[in-house]
Amino acid sequence: MRLLSRPHISRSTIVAAIILLSLFLNVPHSASFKVDSTHSQATLTEWTLPTPASGPSALVLDKSGGCWFLEYYGNKLGHLDVNTNTFQEWSIPTAASNPFDLALTSNGQSPTLWGTEYGSDKVFAFSPTSGVFLEYSLPSLNTGVGYISIEPSATQLRVWFTETIRNTNGELIYDPATENATLYEDNFPPAAGGGAYGVFAESNSVWFAGFFALIRWDRASQQYTMWPLPVHGSATGRFLTVDSSGQPWYTQGATNATSDNNFVGVLRADNVLEEWRLPGTGAAPRKIAINPISEQPWIAVRSLAAENGTIAVLSNSSEGTLVTTTPTTAPSGGTPIVLAPTSTKTTGSNQTVLPSVKKIEGLSDNQFIEYAVGSSSPQDVVTDSQGNVWITEPATNKIAELSGFSPDFALSAFPPLVSISKGGSEPISIVGASTSGYQGRPIIIPVTLPLDVTVSPTQSQLNIQPGENATVQVTLDVGPNATAGFNSVTIEGTDGTIAHTTSILLIIGNSTSGPPTPSKCLIAASTFGSELSAQVQLLRQFRNNVLTSQTGASFLIVFNSWYYSFSPSIANYLTDHAATRRVARGALYPLVESLSLSSALFSMLSANPENATVLSGLVASSVIGAVYMGIPLEVIRRKLGLNLRLSIYVCLVLLVSGLGGILLGLNFGYGTLLMVASSETVLSATYGGAALTAESISRLTKNPKVAQWCHRLTSQDRSHDLKQVFLFQLKSMNRSFHEAIENMLGIV
Repeated sequence: MRLLSRPHISRSTIVAAIILLSLFLNVPHSASFKVDSTHSQATLTEWTLPTPASGPSALVLDKSGGCWFLEYYGNKLGHLDVNTNTFQEWSIPTAASNPFDLALTSNGQSPTLWGTEYGSDKVFAFSPTSGVFLEYSLPSLNTGVGYISIEPSATQLRVWFTETIRNTNGELIYDPATENATLYEDNFPPAAGGGAYGVFAESNSVWFAGFFALIRWDRASQQYTMWPLPVHGSATGRFLTVDSSGQPWYTQGATNATSDNNFVGVLRADNVLEEWRLPGTGAAPRKIAINPISEQPWIAVRSLAAENGTIAVLSNSSEGTLVTTTPTTAPSGGTPIVLAPTSTKTTGSNQTVLPSVKKIEGLSDNQFIEYAVGSSSPQDVVTDSQGNVWITEPATNKIAELSGFSPDFALSAFPPLVSISKGGSEPISIVGASTSGYQGRPIIIPVTLPLDVTVSPTQSQLNIQPGENATVQVTLDVGPNATAGFNSVTIEGTDGTIAHTTSILLIIGNSTSGPPTPSKCLIAASTFGSELSAQVQLLRQFRNNVLTSQTGASFLIVFNSWYYSFSPSIANYLTDHAATRRVARGALYPLVESLSLSSALFSMLSANPENATVLSGLVASSVIGAVYMGIPLEVIRRKLGLNLRLSIYVCLVLLVSGLGGILLGLNFGYGTLLMVASSETVLSATYGGAALTAESISRLTKNPKVAQWCHRLTSQDRSHDLKQVFLFQLKSMNRSFHEAIENMLGIV
């Protein structure tokens, strides 16, 4: 290789050469697809880089439409102005640095490029305006620093990257005043599978494509959550990106030229993966991008087979394989190190290169359309705001644009996952997006429905105008004989010439066995108006925390059987009655606050999920019992003369017995015992909190003023006094509850 002829070869350079050789290699192979000439024609425009055999790898687009890229072998950073066909190239100061990945951030009109140097264990920042490179040397050698992403932030510039050889990720926090950067490095937990390739930074959270799991790091909790990927031979996670709905899409593939274990997938809500097998053998997918217009994923398929490098789009998103995955959590760490950069001013070169332009046909296999780019072995793929697709072609030393697609439409459904109990219904939206000036009226019909599930209306029409989206709403109805569990509903849109399909993941709940962890907190979502409200998100977070342990998962089986037997009807009623929603909102605030406290406790103890679940569950149950049942129980005690002290002792015995049952169930793997013992523990803690509160209230009645209030509460005319007692209790409650409960009582 050209790389090996250079003097002073570092060990990391040799490792990089071996990896890049495996990525660029091509072996003869042929595949058969049917050609869908109706809507798969496109224009391929290719520019050959001025530096021969430079191996373009990463690519980003700026706001003006300029194309920035790295040259792995040429050791350069480049820019292509597509309006003038002019290339600018700047040599990276460190020789044989093997620049690998690139990200861009803008300060007004002046962009700054951040990149990784695989061969020299560095991260660089480059300002095209000044021509200055700032290079930050990592404290370790042979890190395999690879993919990079910039976290959106209004206050600090945070640059994230992966170190694949060291099983580590890094975060650089840039200080513009000093140009120094604070580095945090942290090892991935074992569940990641030994490392990660791709990284995608969101605000306050970061996604990684682990070798064997999708990984999300969260700043608030300072922990990792890992969703294991399906096992497909030697296939490993490659890259990921996030769509407008917050769903991470990923590629998973094998480097074996004869393997068909190559996939694109997405993590849906409620820990469900949906994946599609890429066509052909030896596909070896790399980067993935989401078209901002159609929401379709585009994949760079860097096939190991000769003449089989392609750019693929998931055209029909139905018939994906559903796989449930159970996430685990682990704490993060890292010691800060301040890095001072080496500053080097460079001068760029300019050269004009005229592109070649040709028409190519897409090859369709019903789900994917693939555009062949020959032996180029595409590495990176990026979609612009117009839906055009940009590609790096390392093997042929080119930058390419795929554009001029035949008029077409894309079909999608929102939400992509819905939960409906038997006898219930839920509206969904079917969206048609115009691409390349498409105009038409596709008919929308369901083509695959589970048993006793219907869609109404059975046929509808989208009126799609050029450059716009059109939406039609349909309703999913689940009958009493439907099969509980995960199902797929496939919807087709066709104008008689072009046809596309999309699918909705449907979770059907069974009132006798309990639904498989539905995505919706039905009553809370109806009360607070949205699944995305902060209160609903907090309740979901608490549920997801509990699901990470055997104890919590066992309890939720019992809880779901009870909760989803009545919650759909209550949620429907709340949706239609605004006044009742206000009452419910006030009633739910104490629940939200108590679960917030419990979630914080769980995070503190998350290193041991079983202990964290039990302790946070005890806190939540006892607080809920105290808030919601304390006063009613005291009223009942006064009316019936109950001995609360005796019931507290009985409750304590049941609590100890429940905890013992949990211990036995965990040690011996008794699932039924875990369900019974966890339920017994929660119920006894709930009643215990209520009984202790009632007993405390009873003791307070020795105070003459309090005794007077209690007497008025139990008198014949107590409607007014009931409000006053609640207001008296408000004095000792969190002030945030005050206004909500006063509204509930109609006082203001």
